Amino acid sequence: MEDEHNKFMLEALAIAFRHMGNTSPNPSVGAVIARNGRVISSGGTCPWGSSHAEIVALRNAGEDLKGADMYVTLEPCNHYGKTPPCTEAIISAGISRVIIPMLDPNPMVAGKGVNRLRQEGVEVVVLHEMADCAADLIRPFKKYIFRKRPFVIHKSAITLDGRIATGSGDSKWISSDYSRYLVHRLRAKADAVIVGKQTFVQDNPSLTVRLDSYKQDIVDYFSRGECAISGRDNYFMRSLFSGEIGECPQPLRVVVGLTGALDTGSSIFYDDNYVIYENESKLSEMIRGDSALKKTVTGLNIVPLPAENRQDSVMAVLEDLGSRGVMLALLEGGGTLAGSFMEAGEIDQFMYFITPRILGNGVSPISGRGVDKIADSLYLRDVSAMMVGDNLLYNGYRETYNFEMM
Repeated sequence: MEDEHNKFMLEALAIAFRHMGNTSPNPSVGAVIARNGRVISSGGTCPWGSSHAEIVALRNAGEDLKGADMYVTLEPCNHYGKTPPCTEAIISAGISRVIIPMLDPNPMVAGKGVNRLRQEGVEVVVLHEMADCAADLIRPFKKYIFRKRPFVIHKSAITLDGRIATGSGDSKWISSDYSRYLVHRLRAKADAVIVGKQTFVQDNPSLTVRLDSYKQDIVDYFSRGECAISGRDNYFMRSLFSGEIGECPQPLRVVVGLTGALDTGSSIFYDDNYVIYENESKLSEMIRGDSALKKTVTGLNIVPLPAENRQDSVMAVLEDLGSRGVMLALLEGGGTLAGSFMEAGEIDQFMYFITPRILGNGVSPISGRGVDKIADSLYLRDVSAMMVGDNLLYNGYRETYNFEMM
């Protein structure tokens, strides 16, 4: 029975991963309904405001569900939000047993869904051995629900001697086609991609998901699923390597900071799905001194920030993104911007593609105040590593996922 539980839960987790990037600010959840070792139906979370995974699975079933089991990657909700409680639909359908890997960290749920099901005679099984896999997908939601700010992944391609560009600023390409393809798979799961003003001006980045721009041999490499992970067996990384991506909207394109010149023909402006942040006083000063710039910025999606220092600016950016429903943000900017996020304590996950190149000098992935003692450095948790072609993807978190189980 344990093997069967794990099998169906893995199916539900695969559904949850497939829907990531399309549900924020709701968590992406997968649900599978089974009976006598056979899958009856399944479902994943729909875009925000629509049905949860449990409801989709119930609707997709073409038979009586009395006595069936439901496998859900997160505790079913028991409160009214944009949709009615999932627990009531489960009870009404006659589901006899619900299997979950973990409780919902949302204080509005956190154990209440389980208690409601048990009150009505529904058996609830907590599959503790699958909790780590589920946690790998739910980390962004946990931060968002408690802090109302996006979970931030700092992605960077670095040489073996720790540089992201030469002294002249050249960085194309430090990483391989395999690594860059994986980054586009990562972007497909993010709600926003963030860069700084220097990256915006120097690289003219598109910040879009372009999976169809890679050769078939690159795609085939990942579809074979030959992913060997060292350290913690991270479900998100494993799924990122070979899981089904699914339909996801393009992420919000974010630029932090403005330079004196602004080219509205830049790639970032190809549609309205972008936002630019700049210090309020600095923006006013720039406009006063440049009438052409004042005319250019009129009508653009520019948000003035009241903050006066780098740390406060980072917090203001993330709070505004949170208000837009951004739950997972990918930080791709240069070292200075990463240093600001680092000093603000707002980088939650580090994904570094380490390449077999040596520059001898160049630009650091994080340029900030730093620390004077090794003992004061940030020590990453839940560390994993895997080869991507001849690049090494090293992954670690600021914090271990920690939530009390029943």
